[in-house]
Amino acid sequence: MEKLTIGKMARMNGVSEQTLRLYDKIKLLQPCEINPETGYRYYHIKQCAQLDMIQYMKALGMNLASIKECFENQNIDQFKEVLRLQKQNIHNQIDALRHAEKTIDRAIEGYQRYEVAPREEMPVFEYQKARRIFCYDTKINAYSYGMEYYEQVLRALKKNYVLHRFPMSYFCNVGSIIRHEHFMKRELIATEVFVFIDDEFESSDGVEVIPEGMYVCLYCDGFNREEEGLRKLMDYIFSHNYQVVGDCISEILVELPTSSNYDRKAFFKLQIMVKR
Repeated sequence: MEKLTIGKMARMNGVSEQTLRLYDKIKLLQPCEINPETGYRYYHIKQCAQLDMIQYMKALGMNLASIKECFENQNIDQFKEVLRLQKQNIHNQIDALRHAEKTIDRAIEGYQRYEVAPREEMPVFEYQKARRIFCYDTKINAYSYGMEYYEQVLRALKKNYVLHRFPMSYFCNVGSIIRHEHFMKRELIATEVFVFIDDEFESSDGVEVIPEGMYVCLYCDGFNREEEGLRKLMDYIFSHNYQVVGDCISEILVELPTSSNYDRKAFFKLQIMVKR
C-alpha cells in the first residue's frame, strides 16, 4: 500500500497518468522511485498529500509555475500574495464575463429590433432613452470614400477604444454621426465614428451622451442604401418643419451573416432628435 504504480496513483487521486508525467517533467511532483530496468514510476502513499495541495492550489486558479515556486520557497507571505493576485484576476474575469453577458443581451435586443423594424424605408417616430458613446474623429468624411476606407476607420476606432480600456466585447453596434450644423445644411458629412458603452464607465475624452427624447428614425438595409436613407430622412424632416435639436446618428443595428469574405451585410437605423 505504501508504493503505488503511476496508474494506481492516478486513479486514487482522480487525475490522469499524463498529468502525473507532466508534474514529473517539470519537477513539481516526482516519483519516489523509478525502476532502472523497466522505467516504471512508483509513488509513495504519503505523496498524495502533496498532490492534494497541488489540486487545491489549481482549484484556486493558480498556474503550475506559481504552485511550484510556492512549494520550493515555502513562503507564506509569497503564497498570500499569489492568492491576492489570483483573486484580482478572478474579479477581472468576472467583469469581462459580465460585460460579455451585456453584449449578448444587446445583440439579442438588436436582432429582435431588426425582426420588427419596418422595411419600407419610411420615417417613424420613436422615443429613445439616453445613451452613451465613445466617439472618435477620423477627420475624413466617411461618405466620400468606399468600404475599404470604412474598414480602416473601424481599425482606428478599435485602436482608440482599446487605449481607453473599454471591453472589446462591446466593439459591435457601431455607427457614425452627422453633426447638427451639417444636417441643417443637408450635408452628408460624418467624420466621427462611435461605439456604444455602458453608464458604468467614467467620462473621458471621446465619451458623450446621446440625449433622451423623441427621434425620427428610418431603417435601411445595407451600406448601399444608407446615403439614400439619409436623404429621405432630411426631406421628411424639412418638409414637415420639425425642429432638429440634436445630431443625426447612423447606427448599425445588426450585422448579418454573409457568404462573402469581403462584404459586410448591415442593417441601419438612422435617427435624429426633433421637436414638433
